[in-house]
Amino acid sequence: MPMPEIDKESRKRPLCYDPKRKQFIHFPEIVSGEAEIVPVDDLSDDDLKVLVIRRWEVLPEDTTVQAISGPPMRRDDVIAAIEKDTPFGKMTVEAERIYLRRLLQEIQENLE
Repeated sequence: MPMPEIDKESRKRPLCYDPKRKQFIHFPEIVSGEAEIVPVDDLSDDDLKVLVIRRWEVLPEDTTVQAISGPPMRRDDVIAAIEKDTPFGKMTVEAERIYLRRLLQEIQENLE
């Protein structure tokens, strides 16, 4: 299986967070060996929120998303929902956890 392709814009978004060093880790740092993968399942709920919020903060301000049953939400509204632990915020964090778990596993398998 080939290494996942990460486009230029997505490379700006961190894939991991090292809570000991309070440092975000990006795709190029993992692939180059400069940083190790910190599995999302090893993060506390608060540290996972820090990572997910940072992933949203680096997106353009006009980024919007929409849940099936709700109105469109702008980037800053999503961040506020995560910070306030609203149902939408919790769903967003869990979706990111699932996505990052799979992506990091695929990257790790390709590095071995």
